[in-house]
Order: sequence, then C-alpha cells, then structure tokens
Amino acid sequence: MDKRKILTYILWLYGLSFGISTIFFLSGLGNNPFLIYIFMLGYMFIPLIAVLIVQKIIYKEAVARPLLLTRRPNWWWPFAMIFPLLLIGLTALVAILFPGVTLDLRMENYLSTVDATTAATMNNLFQMLPFHPLWLLAGQSFIGGITINAIFAFGEEIGWRGFLLREFQALGFWKASFLIGLIWGLWHAPLTIFAGHNYPSTPIFGVLMMTLFSVLMSPILSFITIKSRSIFPAAFFHGVINGSASIGIMIVAGGNPELLNGLTGLAGFIVLSAVNVIIFIRTRTTINTNYAAVFAQSEIRSN
Repeated sequence: MDKRKILTYILWLYGLSFGISTIFFLSGLGNNPFLIYIFMLGYMFIPLIAVLIVQKIIYKEAVARPLLLTRRPNWWWPFAMIFPLLLIGLTALVAILFPGVTLDLRMENYLSTVDATTAATMNNLFQMLPFHPLWLLAGQSFIGGITINAIFAFGEEIGWRGFLLREFQALGFWKASFLIGLIWGLWHAPLTIFAGHNYPSTPIFGVLMMTLFSVLMSPILSFITIKSRSIFPAAFFHGVINGSASIGIMIVAGGNPELLNGLTGLAGFIVLSAVNVIIFIRTRTTINTNYAAVFAQSEIRSN
C-alpha cells in the first residue's frame, strides 16, 4: 500500500473540495438555490479531478484499466440498477415499525408540505393514471439514475470505488470499505453544513449521519464493484439512489423525515446494516481473494 500516494490523493480531494466550497459559500453565491444546485453537481466531479491529478499527472500511471473502466457489461450491471429501488422500499417498511410512523401511499402528508401547484399536479395524476403514481416516480428515478445521475455519480465513484478501492486492497475488503466510507462521508461536510444536504434542519449532526450512511453504504458498493469487475455498476447504483431516495420519505407519514424515515436516516441504516451482514456471511471466506484478483487482473491488462 502506497501511503504517500493515498495521502496525496486525500490532500488534493479535501483541498479542492473544502477550498472551493469555502470560496463559494463565503462569496454569497450559496444564497441562490439554483447556483447551489449547479455547485453540488459540479462538486461530484472533484473526486475525478483529484484522481486525474494524482494518478495521471503526478504518478504518470494509466487510469482506465487499473481503475476498472474497461470491463464489459455482465448481470451485475442490471442488478446494480434495480437493487437501490428495493432498498428504498425496504426502508419505508422498516420506518413504519417506528412509533408514530405510518404508510401513506396517497402521499397526503408529503403533499401538505409542497406548493399548491405541485400538490395539484400529483392529485391529478392520482385521478388520471391507471396505476399508482408511485410507479411513475420509480420509473423516472430509475431512468434518471442510470443516465444523467450516473454521469455525475461516476465523478465520485472513480475516486471511491476506483482509486481508493485499488489503493486500499492490502487492508482487505472490510477495512478498505470502512476507510473509503469514512473519507466519502466526511467529504460531504461542506454541502451538509452550508447547504443542508440531506439534513437541512440538523446540518452539524448531519455530518455524523452522512458519514455513518456512507460507511454503511460503502461495503455494498465495493462488493458490487468487485463482483462486476467494473466501477460502472457502482455509478448506476449511486445514480439511482440519488434519484429515488426521496420516494421512501414521500410514502410515509409521521416521524422525522431527516433522521428517522429515509435511507439516510435510522430506517435506512437498519436496512443497510442488514445487507452488510448478509454480504459478510455469504462471502467471509472468499471476498478478499476476489478483491485481490480483480485488481491483479487489471494490473496485468494495463502492462
């Protein structure tokens, strides 16, 4: 494990991310919701920029094959696209087990919190569509997740499940996944603190929540990357999660939508923990061998 290379990447990653965020928010540009949206999209490409600086410019190494950008599609690709929707559904089912939280498939609680135009549009959909609008929302989230959202998610995943997963392989699957999740979660701090990303009511505590979410999500994405031998399924998974996470909050009423109900709340943490336990039980004797083999093969191909 090249500790100097990893440290160089982390310094570039956080230096660019926190530096640009400080300039953006202190300049007052962060007061404009549209500019915040554009900034957050651009922020997702900073891990990619840091990878290119360290891997290509500083260390003058190849990028595509070593970071798993050249593998052909396999069945893990569609699995990575669909599985996030299952996680969202399971999160909603776990949420309704909490006191005061109920299933709200007509989304009446959610519609009471949005503007009149949006509420009227959704109510019209309930009347016009021959199926539940939830299926329309899920379809939109899926299509957006594997297209435009996946492009932005790729900007992150080449850093997390490409560069860092490769560089941390000497630690083994679980230690590597934990460290990647920690780095990934803390990387969100400027967005959470200054823009309320996922936790607008509790931005400081939200940094801890976002970090815990990332630590729990990291082994799942790492596992998919290793099994598929490509980072593209991780980008699809990440993209669909970003597009569909709000659905799990929209279909329940009561509780706390930030800290309790959604995938980035306690209900989601329970679901993600259960998936991690399943991965551990099913792969405890094979995962590190597979982990090493994936990147060993990519090294051979790149030479």
